[in-house]
Amino acid sequence: MKLDHIGLVVDNIKELTELLRTIGFRTITEAVPFDTLNVTASFVNAGNDTDVYIEVLEPTADNSPISNFLKKKGGGLHHLCFEVDDIEKTSKELVEKGLQMVEPPVDCRAYDINLQRRSKNTSRIAFFLVSKRLLIELIEKGR
Repeated sequence: MKLDHIGLVVDNIKELTELLRTIGFRTITEAVPFDTLNVTASFVNAGNDTDVYIEVLEPTADNSPISNFLKKKGGGLHHLCFEVDDIEKTSKELVEKGLQMVEPPVDCRAYDINLQRRSKNTSRIAFFLVSKRLLIELIEKGR
């Protein structure tokens, strides 16, 4: 597994991305709404020529998967995302090791659109609860 991005939930995506720009982060994608998920997302490149990002997420509706997190926690670190080669195989292995699957592997065209990845296949994601406080996401990038 390779770290792909760190997900942060905020109540104002523009405010946080402007703050990150002010402190020196230059490569920031435009905030893109994804109506099917009821979120707006922006990616901030976290290093020099690396593929590690900070994903900034803002809910756009009360039924967004991150709305309760924002209400209960006030935002902040939401998840760590790791790139895997085979999401089905890795998901099965994690379940066998006792991790709780929160969201089984699903297509995530939103990731491809936001980072302007052009590929013939759609990226796929899955979520696991590692402990009471740590959520991890797996991503198999469309190739």
